[in-house]
Amino acid sequence: FFSFHTKQGRCEACEGTGAEDGHTLALADLADAPPCRACGGSRLAPLPRGFRLAGLRYHEVNAFSIGEALRWARRLSFTGDAAIIAEAPLRELLRRLAFVDDVGLGYLSLDRRSFTLSGGEMQRLRLAAQLGSGLTGALYVLDEPTIGLHPRDTGRLLRNLRALVDTGSTVLMVEHDADTIRAADHLVDLGPGGGRDGGRIVAA
Repeated sequence: FFSFHTKQGRCEACEGTGAEDGHTLALADLADAPPCRACGGSRLAPLPRGFRLAGLRYHEVNAFSIGEALRWARRLSFTGDAAIIAEAPLRELLRRLAFVDDVGLGYLSLDRRSFTLSGGEMQRLRLAAQLGSGLTGALYVLDEPTIGLHPRDTGRLLRNLRALVDTGSTVLMVEHDADTIRAADHLVDLGPGGGRDGGRIVAA
């Protein structure tokens, strides 16, 4: 009921797109379209729009940045039967939000459309999902994941990459950021130039 991807959860008027006449628009046009009059852009049907948790409705929390949502979720408190029901989902919510925040994406809003994300942001989102999966012995290939990342967040990203290595996985990264290069266990410098002038191992 709380997913706009399902028939019972999505707004019937816009078919879960959140935009006026959204079901007739191309994906790239959705961001500039006026919000659906029926659901106010929430993409949800009346039933899920009506529920509240700690005074807020689902789509109102969804408008938070990941950092804001993490702080809000940490303040949630339940008693009695509600505490028993909430224990597992709240723990999982906090864990997932923390992983995304730790890879430097705390500024993204939860309702941000995926097609508006940069390549580096998508890579870091996938990385956060992998950090939470518990998978070991995997090979991760990353193409400049620090692009667009604030320097203060580079250290957090590197700690998470190190956590993957410590669980028995291998991280192979194409990178030009000096701090990231210094953190590597092994370096291979390709060149001597770019494009057709590259492809040779200059140093290892």
